[in-house]
Amino acid sequence: MTNNDRPIIIKKVKKKGHGGHHGGAWKVAYADFVTAMMAFFLVLWLLAVMSTEDQKAVSHYFRSYTIFSGEEAGGATGMSIMTGDTIQVSTEMGAMEEEPTSMAEAFTYTLSKSIEDNLKELKDQIAIFTTAEGIRLEIYELGEAPIFQVGNAELTERGRKALAILTEALNTVPNRISIEGHTDSRRFPSKEYTNWELAADRANAARREMVRNRLDVRRISKVTSFADNVMINRDDPYDDFNRRVSILIEKEKQ
Repeated sequence: MTNNDRPIIIKKVKKKGHGGHHGGAWKVAYADFVTAMMAFFLVLWLLAVMSTEDQKAVSHYFRSYTIFSGEEAGGATGMSIMTGDTIQVSTEMGAMEEEPTSMAEAFTYTLSKSIEDNLKELKDQIAIFTTAEGIRLEIYELGEAPIFQVGNAELTERGRKALAILTEALNTVPNRISIEGHTDSRRFPSKEYTNWELAADRANAARREMVRNRLDVRRISKVTSFADNVMINRDDPYDDFNRRVSILIEKEKQ
C-alpha cells in the first residue's frame, strides 16, 4: 500500500475544564455565604455598640410585639409568639401606605400616631397589638422610667401623662374595656400585702386615672390582678417589662 492509499484518521480531543463540570452554581452559593456572614457580623457589631437599655428594648420588642393565640389569649397563661389572622401593629409604624381597611386598623393607626406625636419618650414602653378578643395595649415599666412609684400603686407624672393620651384615643371608640395589673416576681416583706394586691391596686389606679380623664366608667367591664403569673420575659422573672398594666379594648360581640 502506498502512502497515497492509506486512510486519513482525524482524532478529536475534547478539553474538559472545571467550568464545564461544575458550572457557576458554586459562585452563587459562595456569594450567599459571604452575604450571610456579613449580615451576621453586622448584627454582632450592632449588639456590641448598643447600650444595655437598648439591648433590653430590642429583646422586649421581639417578645412583646407579638400576638396571643388559643389559651394565651387574654393573658391566662403567658405570652406566645404564634402566627394567626390578627394584625400586628407597632408604635413605630409611621404613615400607612394604604388606607386602613377596618375599624381596628383605623383605631390602631390613630393610637400609634398619637403615641408617636405625644409620647415619644414612652414609645419603647407601650405596645399595641390585636388579639382574638380585641386590641391590647401594654404599658411597661422601666427601671429609669417608672409608670408607678416603686413598691406601690401611686402613678408617676410619666404614668399620668401616658394614661391621659391613651384615654383620649380610647374615647374615640365605643368598645368596652378591661384592665389588667401585672408584676414581676419580687416579693414583699409583708405577708399581708403581696403581688396580688399590688397588681390589683395598680390596675385600679389606672382605672381611676382614665375615668378622671373622662373615660365613661360604664365602658369598663372588669379590673383584674394577675400578679406575676403572666410573664413577658419568662427567662428573667425580675425583668422590668414584666411589670405592666394591660388594657384590652374588647371586640364587639356579633
